[in-house]
Amino acid sequence: MKKKILIVDDDPDVIDRVTQLLEDDYDVRSTTDWGELNQIFFREGVDLILMDVNLPVLRGDQLTAIFKRGTQPTRIVLFSSEDDDTLRRLTEETKADGYLSKSTRSAELLLSIQHYLRD
Repeated sequence: MKKKILIVDDDPDVIDRVTQLLEDDYDVRSTTDWGELNQIFFREGVDLILMDVNLPVLRGDQLTAIFKRGTQPTRIVLFSSEDDDTLRRLTEETKADGYLSKSTRSAELLLSIQHYLRD
């Protein structure tokens, strides 16, 4: 069974690019809406969330902090174009499992995803 990855981003181009990169090896879902995020997260469950930081309404780092306080053991990786210092700080503050820059090359992104999904 393929591991399930949820991409949470408000940019459809980012969602398309990452989905195309991952869909052969993973069950990829995506959403631009935090309400749909809740439905997918709690009803379907996911193995990894790639969470954009700069979401409208409720920021991705705030969502990550909320989800990490819960009991679901899902890995959450901040996925943003913010600088490394900001992403490192947000990762520590939210207890996210890590961060990836949106400018990460495809091969490196795939390797990083594999790393975060190790049991």
